Amino acid sequence: MEYHYKMKKFGNIAAIFVLGLVFAAVSHAQAPVKIGLIDSGEFADEKTGIQKFINAVKALNTELAPRVKELTDLQTKMQALAEEIKKLENVGPGVPVNQKAILDKRDEGGRMQREFEFKKNEYDAYLEKRSNDVLGPIQADIAKAIQEFATKNGYTMIFDLDKLGPSGALLAMDPKADITKEFIVFYNARPATAAAPR
Repeated sequence: MEYHYKMKKFGNIAAIFVLGLVFAAVSHAQAPVKIGLIDSGEFADEKTGIQKFINAVKALNTELAPRVKELTDLQTKMQALAEEIKKLENVGPGVPVNQKAILDKRDEGGRMQREFEFKKNEYDAYLEKRSNDVLGPIQADIAKAIQEFATKNGYTMIFDLDKLGPSGALLAMDPKADITKEFIVFYNARPATAAAPR
């Protein structure tokens, strides 16, 4: 928890620092400064998002489904085993508790827990690698397209609303500054340039 808190705090400080630089640049700029906001969280919206990104996420989810099912099934078995142990421990008055059966079930639960942790670590490593392989080229292409969009439409800077919001650095905005929909239309109309997922 402490690690995540520090990372979040650092992210907030970085966002505020960046905004400070922006305001300094705006105050010293000779020409008008045009700033836009794009909500990258909208890219995965199945109805209005970036089709290439949505398709890649769906393909990745399909690929990961057997591993997710394996982990889910193992969790279900561990929960069922915990219920069995509870029943063995909570027998009626005058009924002897079968300690050996309880110990055996606990040993089995320990083996399952270790197996689950091993498979979960494997899954996390695989997910990170495949996310980089499948989504990385598309995300790089989207970043390139945002630069093209900014240049074409005269934006001095474009910020990610999805990152600014949680940081607490964005206190107010004109809704007209949100150019997410315009960018998604622009991107979806472009010819395919991202490398094919591996």
